[in-house]
Amino acid sequence: MPTVVISGRVDQDTKLRADAVIRAAGSTIGNVINDVWETIAATGEIPPSPAHVDAQASKRATFSSFMDWFEALPPQNEAFAGMTDDEILEGRVEDYA
Repeated sequence: MPTVVISGRVDQDTKLRADAVIRAAGSTIGNVINDVWETIAATGEIPPSPAHVDAQASKRATFSSFMDWFEALPPQNEAFAGMTDDEILEGRVEDYA
């Protein structure tokens, strides 16, 4: 199968740090790029970037915090559960009349 050359630009410091990790793993830049492209082709999805992963983690933490707050709310007053807002207001007005 014919191959093509793919090029791109990354920050020099990022390249140096990534090169060290890739070499320590016994791989090459070409192998890593090929693996990423093959994964995208096979799954139809782009692997998440660290910024995307951080954003997702932040969203999960925010949601988790909301759910903790929500679950700590006092139980709903069942007497009001089947009433409309207007019915509740009418009843409250009568209580204070």
